[in-house]
Amino acid sequence: MKIEKSQTVETTDNEIIFTRIFDAPRDLVFETYTTCEHLMNWWGPRTWPLNYCKMDFREGGTWHYCMKGPNPGDESWGLAKYKEISEPEKIIYNDYFSDKDRMINTEMPAFDTIITFTSDDDKTEVKVVSKVDSKEEVDILVEMGMIEGFTETWDRLEEHLAAIQ
Repeated sequence: MKIEKSQTVETTDNEIIFTRIFDAPRDLVFETYTTCEHLMNWWGPRTWPLNYCKMDFREGGTWHYCMKGPNPGDESWGLAKYKEISEPEKIIYNDYFSDKDRMINTEMPAFDTIITFTSDDDKTEVKVVSKVDSKEEVDILVEMGMIEGFTETWDRLEEHLAAIQ
């Protein structure tokens, strides 16, 4: 099966903006962001898949997760704090690099994430705006491979959606 990508990425002085159209209804695409059962199947690049996920999906709730890399000891922990949820249109959260004990890594950029889900018949446009404090923080995230990693993550989401429809 060949997956046609309809994705754009742009950067500004303090944002990285990803937009992609998925061949699935909005309710289903939104749902894939709301449970660990779904996220374990697609979150993270192929060589850094999710191996830990604990979620309290509600305003004021959190999502604590870990992606495990290809080498022994490679781990990337994250902690999201949900600010606003408007099902199935929008999710807003603060996203932090953390450790396994949920301690936020203040040496790494933290970002505000706004995800919007727009329906167009049986397709869904997902737009993710990751906002940081400065151009330098945008550059750090780009140099870390965030654009490539996020693109591969969304490739995995596309495959997951195809498998569950």
